[in-house]
Amino acid sequence: MLTNKSNKYQYLLYLILLLLVVFAFAKVGENGDFIGYTNAGDLVLQKGDIYSDMFNTWPPAFSILSVPLAIINSWSFVFVRILWICFMFFCYFYVIKNSIEWLEQKPINYAELFKVYLIQPYYLLALFISCRAFMDNLIYMQINIVMLAACIYLIAAIKGEKGVLSAVLLGVSIGAKAYNVLLLPVLFLFRKWRLLLWVVVGIALTFILSWLVFGFDLSNAYMHVWYQKVATAKHTIEHRNQSLISGLTRMFSNENIAVNQFNPVLNLEASAIQKIQIGIIALFGTLYLSLFYNLIYKAQPLFVYHTFVLVLVFIPVIVPISWKANYIYGLPAFFTLCFSIWKHQVNKRTLYLFVAAALSLCLSNEALIGRPGMYFLENINILIIGELLLFLSLISLMSELKQKQFYASNI
Repeated sequence: MLTNKSNKYQYLLYLILLLLVVFAFAKVGENGDFIGYTNAGDLVLQKGDIYSDMFNTWPPAFSILSVPLAIINSWSFVFVRILWICFMFFCYFYVIKNSIEWLEQKPINYAELFKVYLIQPYYLLALFISCRAFMDNLIYMQINIVMLAACIYLIAAIKGEKGVLSAVLLGVSIGAKAYNVLLLPVLFLFRKWRLLLWVVVGIALTFILSWLVFGFDLSNAYMHVWYQKVATAKHTIEHRNQSLISGLTRMFSNENIAVNQFNPVLNLEASAIQKIQIGIIALFGTLYLSLFYNLIYKAQPLFVYHTFVLVLVFIPVIVPISWKANYIYGLPAFFTLCFSIWKHQVNKRTLYLFVAAALSLCLSNEALIGRPGMYFLENINILIIGELLLFLSLISLMSELKQKQFYASNI
C-alpha cells in the first residue's frame, strides 16, 4: 500500500501528466512545424518540387517518409495531428522508461513506470525538468522527441536487444534528418562494428528510397539543393537559434546588432568564430578522453550508456540550427543526474553544476519571466550555457563513479 507521501507524489505525477495532455491537445488545431511535414509529403504525391515549400529543410528522404502523414492529413486535418501527438507521447515515455531501466539495471513495464518509478521524488523531478523541452516539441508539433527515441532504441542494443532493427532505424533517422549522425563516433569509439554497419545500411536505404521515388538524377539534384540550402548555408543568428555557432556569433559579431539589437562583446571575423566553436568542441572532447581513456577499451555497458548520454546532451549545441525543442535531447541526462544525486551522495561540484544547468534550461520560460525576459536570456545564450553545464555535471558524476570503481563493478 502506498504511504501518504507516495500518494502525494502520485497525485503530483497525475497533475503533471494532466497538464501535459491538456496543453498538447489544445494545440491540435495549430500547424506548428507539422505543416512542413504534410506539405513535403503532398509535394511527393503531386510530383512537385519538394523544396518549393519554404518549410522543407530536410534531406529528400524525409519528404518521402512524410507521405503517410500527408495522406492522413488529406482525410482529416485534426485526426492526423491527434495521431502525431499520441506518437510524441509514446516516444517521450519510451525514452523515460528506457532511461530508468538503465539506472535501475532491470527491465520495467509501463504500468510499473507510472505506478512505481515516476512517483519516486528524483524521477518526478527529472520529469518536471524535462517538461519545458517536451512542451516546446508539443507547441510546434516537432519531430525531435521521435529522433531522440530512435537514438535511445539504438542504445538499448548495447544490452543485446534488437540490435539490427534499432541500428537500421537510426540510419533511417540520419538519412531523413541528419543530426543523429553524431552518435556514429560513439559507436566507432567503442568498436560497435556490427551496429555501425547496420546504421550505414539504414542510411543507404534512405538513398535507395529516394532514387526509387524521384529517379537517380532528380534525387541527386534534391540532395544538392538540400546541402546548399541547409547543410552548408549560413544560418540565422536570431535569438531563438540556440546552437553554439549562432550563440558565438551573437557574442562576437556586429551582425548581431542588426539581427537582435544586442551589442556583441567583440567584433570578430566569421572564420575566427568558427575556430572558437571548434576549440570549444575540442576542449570538451579532450576533457572526456583525458578523464576516461583507460575505461574505453573494455568499457562496461553503463559507462557506454553514460557516454551516449553525454553525446546526446551535446547534439543540440553543435548542430547549426537548434531551437528550444531540440533541447529534449538532454532528457536522459536529467534522469541520470537526478537518480545519481539522490542515490550516490555526489559531491557539491556535481550538484551545483546540475542545479545551475536545470535553472538555465527551465527558468527562461516565457510563462515565468515574460517574453522580453525570455528574449534577453536567449540573446545571452542561456540554453547553450545550461546545456554545457549539464554536460559538465554529467562529466563530474562520471568522474566520481570512476573513482568509486563503480564502472569496474558494473557488468
